[in-house]
This record gives sequence, C-alpha cells and structure tokens, in this order.
Amino acid sequence: MAGPQTVLRPRISKSCDQCKARKVRCIRENASSVKCKNCWKRGQQCHYSHTKRKLRQPESFVPTPEDRDPGLSSANQAQANPEARKAGLYVDYLLENRHADGVRGWRTENSVVKTADHHIASSCLAFFSESRIRSVSERLGHNKLNELIDMIGAAINARMNRGANSGALIRFKSPSTPEYTSPEAAARYIQAYFDQVHPLYPFLERKEFEEKALSSQLPDYLAASPPFSALYHTVLALGCQYIEGGSFDPGKGKAWKLYQTALGLFSDVLLPKEDLTNLQALIAMSIFALNLSCIQIEETLISEAARMAQTLGYNRASSREACNRAFWVIYTLEKTACFFGGGTSSLNDYDIGCPIPSIPEAVIGGTDWFLSSARFARLVSKAYETLFSVTALLKTPDEYYSAISQVYDDLERWRCSLPKEVRPGEAFRPQYHTSSCSLLICLRSHFYYYGAVIALCRLTLHVGAGTESPYVEEAKKRLMYTARQIIENTRYIDAEPYTPIWMLGVIPLSALFILFDFVVHNPTHPETGTNLALLDVAAGYFSRLEYATGGSLPSSLLSDFSHIARQYVRDVQSNGRQDVSTDSRSAAQVDSYNNASTELAPPHQASIPTSVPDPVPLSYTDPLFYPTTDLQSYTGDDVPVSFDITNLFGAVIPNLPGL
Repeated sequence: MAGPQTVLRPRISKSCDQCKARKVRCIRENASSVKCKNCWKRGQQCHYSHTKRKLRQPESFVPTPEDRDPGLSSANQAQANPEARKAGLYVDYLLENRHADGVRGWRTENSVVKTADHHIASSCLAFFSESRIRSVSERLGHNKLNELIDMIGAAINARMNRGANSGALIRFKSPSTPEYTSPEAAARYIQAYFDQVHPLYPFLERKEFEEKALSSQLPDYLAASPPFSALYHTVLALGCQYIEGGSFDPGKGKAWKLYQTALGLFSDVLLPKEDLTNLQALIAMSIFALNLSCIQIEETLISEAARMAQTLGYNRASSREACNRAFWVIYTLEKTACFFGGGTSSLNDYDIGCPIPSIPEAVIGGTDWFLSSARFARLVSKAYETLFSVTALLKTPDEYYSAISQVYDDLERWRCSLPKEVRPGEAFRPQYHTSSCSLLICLRSHFYYYGAVIALCRLTLHVGAGTESPYVEEAKKRLMYTARQIIENTRYIDAEPYTPIWMLGVIPLSALFILFDFVVHNPTHPETGTNLALLDVAAGYFSRLEYATGGSLPSSLLSDFSHIARQYVRDVQSNGRQDVSTDSRSAAQVDSYNNASTELAPPHQASIPTSVPDPVPLSYTDPLFYPTTDLQSYTGDDVPVSFDITNLFGAVIPNLPGL
C-alpha cells in the first residue's frame, strides 16, 4: 500500500492508442502537442490511454504538462471537468475552453458503412471502423472482409452519387414531355394511395383533396398552383407503385415519371409564400423518397419539410386539423430518419405545442398506429439527445447507465402500449393482418423497436467495456436475440419499390453484421450453429432482393458474409483449435462473467439503477464473447483482453475515463 506521504497516480502511456494498434513508433513534435505525427498525417483521433500500472507519487506532487494526457480528447476533458458538466450543453464547454479540439463526426470516407474509430452512432448501419476491420481480418487470417466492406460501400456510394462512377443523378427538373394520366387511371392511383399509403402517413384530408383531384377543373387547379400540382403528381406516383409497379432505379417507370414532374416544381414549392399545400407537397415527396430509388434526395426533402413546418408555425396549436396532421407526420418522419441515420433533428421538442389529432383512417384493428408512431418518434428523439448527441459526451459512465435504463423503460412502455398480437418483440403474426398496409405498419413497428434496441445494446457494450457489469452480459444476449428476430422477419418484407429502404436493406444488413461478429468470435459456442443457419437465411433474403431489383441492388454479394463465417468455423473445428473467445480467458474471468449475470447491479457502481432490461429467451450457460477489449493487445490468434468497443462499431463517445 502507499505510504502516508504517497498516493498511487495513473500514468499516461507514451504511445497513443492508434500507434499501439499499428505497432509503430509514436512521435510528437513536443510534449504539449495534442497529436502525434502519425495521427496528424492520417487525420485520426489521437488518444493516450492510461496504462494498467500506476506510479507512486508524493501527495504534494503537482503534474507538469508532460504528466498530463496530451492526447486526451475534448470530450474526455469535459467529462473530467465538473464545471464543464455543469454548463449543460457541450457548446457551453467549448465557449469556456477556447483551445478545445471539439468533437468530430462519426462518418468517414463518405461511407454509410464505415465509421470513425471514436464514435458509436445511433445509426444501425455504420458498423465497421478501419481498426475494427483489421482486428477481424487478423482473426480470420485473410482480407476478404475488408474487400467485401469496400464493395458494399462502393455500391451504396454509387447509389448516392458519390464519386466518379456514380449512377444516374436525380435532378429537380420537369420532364420534357409530361406524363399523361387518364382520369380513370388517376382515380385508381388515388384510391390505391388512400388504401395503402394514407393509413401510415395520414397528412391529407381525403375529401378536400379528391374534390380538386377528381374535378373537371383539375387543369385549372394545376396551372394556378404549382405546390398543388407537385402534391397531386406525387400522390399519383405513390398510388401508381401499387397498381402498375414502381422502380428501384431513378427515372424509370410511370411512377417515377409522375414523380419527376413534382421534382421539377420543387423550387416553386419552396418559394414564398409558403402555406399548408406547400408543406403537404413536401411531405408527399418525402414519403416517395423513402424508397431505394431516392436515397440521394431523401434527407434533403425531409429536412426541408421539417424546416417549413416550423417556419409556418405548425409546431404550435392550429385551428385547422390538417395543419396538425401535417406537423405530426413530418415530426415522425424526421425524428426517426435522424435517429436511424445518426443525424441531428431540426425540430425542437421543447417548442412543440401542436395537439395530435384523432384520425380514424390510422386506427387498424383497434390500434391507433398514428399515435403510436408519434410516441416512438418522441422516444428516439429523447434517446438521441440523452445518449448519442455531442452533449451526451459530458456524461460519466454511471450517468450513461442511468440514461440507458431510462430509455429502455420508455421503450418498454411504448412496446406494451400495443396489443400483444402486434406487439414488437413478440413473434410476428401475419395472420392478424387483413391487408398489406396493416402488415407493413405492424412490421415497421417491430423494426422500429429492434433498431432502437440495437443502438442501446451497442452503447451499453461501449460504456461497459472492460467491466463485469450485468448490463454488458445482458446486452450481448439481447443484441444476438434481436439480430435473430430481424433475420427471421425478413420473410415478411415485401421486396417492392415502395418498401422503405430502411426496412428493405438497412435493418436486415445490421442484423447480418451482428450475427457475423458473434459467429467469428464464438466459433465453438452452442449458439453458433443457429447463428450460422440464420446467416444463410440472410444470404437467401439478400439474393432474393437482388433478383427482385433486377440486379439494380447487387445485394447477393452479402452472402459472402455467411461463406466467410462458415469457413472460419470449419477451419477452427478441423484444426482442433480451441474457441479462443472463451478459453483464452482465465477460469476466474469466466466465473465472474457467469456470476455477474445473476447480480442486480454492478457492486462498484452503486448509483446505477438496480434493474436491467427483461431477460431475453436464451437459456445457454456458456459465456458469450463479444469484442469489448483494447485493440492494442491484439496479436495473432489471441483474442484481446481489453478490446474497446469503439473499434467494433465506431462510436458516439470516446474512451470513458475510469473504465
């Protein structure tokens, strides 16, 4: 023990985490440099972790700049500074500390698949950081994963017109020859719209719209009001997808040609004087843009609609129900899109006073899906603010656990507010749905729920990295169970152009990533056989999706994940190798994992809530490994004993002090 005149003080490593991972010499210009030369050249976060050993120093010891952490991020400095945390918002900390580095974004290389090493985004798709790919590739013994991720990123970037080899560019320009639609066909498209789309997004008053759209004076209405013309043509385009089929590619098919007319009126919709019709046109255009063919412009349209809603003051109570309808539809669209896209909402929750109208068309099977969707949007808005925003970086680990627990409570209340037959988290029951619209609404709520759970589990694993918290053990089980549920439900996804790309591709792809990780890190675990089978199911789904898109979406390449994982398991078994995911740890570590799962709360963190989420129905007793340790100790076939979760998914938070 330290004597009365000495105390144990942590020591800062002389090499940053990135240089340790690459096993290169870490050189700084001088002792006060916040970045080493290597990280400066590579444009990476430079962080100097505490070593496991502590130095004995006199109590009167005053640290010099050389003794302080030169690479400590601004977020960590703010966490360690009680006064900064009292400031409330991270921007207040920045204003008080002019030389702070700030917090970088989570995206890297313009890719929606790769992410930076220092962030865990709420997005379900931004999984693989460069260091994460390196660690898995070393474990596999080849670079096929890296090549596969690059191919996926290239395919998505081409869809979004990033780079020289991009696909067709979507232009906000009217077609040279307007698409003619007979009154009879228009009536069918409008009927299909109100049958299939309106119950999900009930922002229109049907009687008022049809009085104009089916009137003999329609040409006059279209000529006099460009916003109404944009609304009318988008409604036709949405309905046309259900009658004559849509397209997975921009610019192809009758539905897209109708939509192109609306896009050509975009500037007229945005220009003053803005009113309800302008907003309705933008909302309709945003709904169409949820599909695969429009991923280039989805974010633009939704953000413009949200901006216009606030500009018009529809976030406050209005005497017109149509205004209230429009606001809550765009609120739901924008909040969920921001959460699952890892972005920041432009709608301020603290300034909303708009009542939620009662809409009979949105009540299906006794369930008010409009109200349920709005409640979920508010839930993820709070989750983003308290857990994934820049200001959330000011939280201590204890505060993170408490906030995560609160979001779980909110999520469970939302889940239980729905009837058991359609409740997210339960087995999906297609027999309870009498229409394709009802099935889609229910499946969307299931995927909403699973997407939120994935985000919470990823964050829990990061916060609890290196600890024996029961939260970490439960998060592993819950993450695997959730990924399985998603893959099982892919058989109910309608592989059609009108299906939102978030449901069609993002959530299933996230589940595939998760199960792939579990298989690779647990090749001899009792649950691995089931996970391999489900990876094959996912491969079949993505092959079916490529067939449905006519090759437009080359998703069959994702079947390689299943091949890589299955071959790795075979190699482990044929070579008689031990499952290094568990056997490389000491028996004491395994016992502590098992014991931790039965405790109510971590004994070393008394301020953490004393409950964990309800257990998932997985009854295995073998320890389940998931990489939450430090990359710097990774060598050869050995599984690292302290791999940081930031290297697994990328992060919203940097390394937490004290873990």
